[in-house]
Amino acid sequence: MEIRALDFTLGLALGVLLGIGLVWLTGKVRSWLGKSEVGRLARENRELKKRLAEKDRHVSRMLQDAERLAEKLAQGKALDTAQGGG
Repeated sequence: MEIRALDFTLGLALGVLLGIGLVWLTGKVRSWLGKSEVGRLARENRELKKRLAEKDRHVSRMLQDAERLAEKLAQGKALDTAQGGG
């Protein structure tokens, strides 16, 4: 069974057109979903979760810094007490 050049060209053209059509249709469906209320709320929810995670990391770093500073101050006072008592 041989494939003629015309059959190959028609099949290739049809495949390309079908691929372009599917890409276009996918883009349309995604844009419709993106403009919907559900899509907007889902996007807002993702952004809020991301911001909350960033704030949690920031608060965690601040607490660690405060703990380190408290330890340094405690060590400094202990050193002052040891030097002053002697």
